Amino acid sequence: MQSRSSSSDKNTHAQPETLEHAVGLAFQPNDNTLEIAAKEEKAVGTLQAIKVYRHAFLWCLFCGIGAILWGYDVQISSGLLSTPLFRHDFGYEYKGEDVIPARWQSAFNSVGSIGGMFGGVAVGWIADRIGRRASIAVASLISIIAIFIQFFCPPHQNALLLVGKLINGLSLGMYISSAAAYCAEISPVMLRGITTGSVNLWIVLGQFMASCVIQGLGSRDNRTAYRIPFAIQWIFPVILLVGLPFAPESPWYLARKGYVERARAVLTRLGIQDVDLHLRQIQETIVLEDHYARETTYWQCFKNNNRRRTVIALMVFVLQQIVGVIFVLGYSTYFFQLAGFATSESFKLGVGVTAIGVVGNLTALYSVNKFGRRPLFLLGMIGCTAVNFGIGFSSISDSKAARWAEAIFTLIFGLIYQGSIGPLGYVIFSEVSSAKLRSKTVGIGICVNSLCGMLANIIIPYLVNPDEANLKGKVGYIFGGLGLLGSIWTFFFIPETKNRTVDE
Repeated sequence: MQSRSSSSDKNTHAQPETLEHAVGLAFQPNDNTLEIAAKEEKAVGTLQAIKVYRHAFLWCLFCGIGAILWGYDVQISSGLLSTPLFRHDFGYEYKGEDVIPARWQSAFNSVGSIGGMFGGVAVGWIADRIGRRASIAVASLISIIAIFIQFFCPPHQNALLLVGKLINGLSLGMYISSAAAYCAEISPVMLRGITTGSVNLWIVLGQFMASCVIQGLGSRDNRTAYRIPFAIQWIFPVILLVGLPFAPESPWYLARKGYVERARAVLTRLGIQDVDLHLRQIQETIVLEDHYARETTYWQCFKNNNRRRTVIALMVFVLQQIVGVIFVLGYSTYFFQLAGFATSESFKLGVGVTAIGVVGNLTALYSVNKFGRRPLFLLGMIGCTAVNFGIGFSSISDSKAARWAEAIFTLIFGLIYQGSIGPLGYVIFSEVSSAKLRSKTVGIGICVNSLCGMLANIIIPYLVNPDEANLKGKVGYIFGGLGLLGSIWTFFFIPETKNRTVDE
């Protein structure tokens, strides 16, 4: 890497005065740098942008690989609970069957979300000090240690396994936050929706991979049935650690720290044509944000205009949960069994649901630039709300046709959700934050995402299980009503960020 090349770059934490001096005419009315840079970025179409800025596009995809582990971990947790040898090694015998206690199941499914909450918040502080690349490297090292604990955990040492899950959750929260912030800062405006939305694509691919692994290994009669699924996770942090030394650092991070020449070199490497113009755009945007708020504390995320930004960034993940994603997709196998499919066939159909999710994500990566963020997210909310009511109405009857309807609604929900709300959540929460507070806003968003997921995983079993409320598909009424309220909130408060530069 290049060293700092000027005396103005020697201050590691470049102050606003230093940047204003470097920019010079940042606030003069006749300076139209930001406008010129914005026009240049918007003049390139999506396909042309992928070709011109292919290095930026590919590095964004690379740094999003860690998100695979988020989806993999969630799916593998529920899958292992259905694996006979895992239940034997970490459960107890009850009436001739190996059973894992309900309280331990809840802990096993939720402890990763707790780790993700802390990881999401912590990485905001870490990334602002050591950079986006280094924060992904730290997450990879933590993940390797956590996987080691899970892989070598002896039978019936449930507490140790939970420790491994908790530590791994910490790394997962860091992965998601770092990937989203990195993609938002590396990508030109025409690619930003695609690259930030690809974070959710990686998550769904991780879920699909986990479903396939459990389907292929879960019936084994030795401990490889659950240890190989744990070991597979090692692949991804190792890939990241090998590739990260060659990945470009965020030019926004470098410019804010005063590494101007290194930021210039990164912009050149990413294929930016007018490097001086875009470097000046970054610097002036930093000055503009410093003009309104010089601090970069978490508290700043909830002050003045940043309060609205933060609320929107948090609400996109709250909306994902109140529209019933865990209820519908998490219980897809259950609905298939109600439709009359054998257990083995239900699991195969569950794999099909995640495959449909992949298709939905790919369509979203096309439509996010064509139709925009706001209309796509709103239509997704309305569509998922309608599906929830459909599941609720279907549950009134016990007929075979009604059970089939619930199963079909599950497939439709997966396509709608993963084609809109799922990936758009990561796009909106990455774009709506200010550049200065992005890593912290994104971190808080991941924290809320983990918290909502954890609460949903705790509450929904009490609504669905036969020995509790036993509402079954009637839970669709609850999430349908919540989804309707969420759709109204979306209509009034979610802004359109399509084709908007950071300064805009």
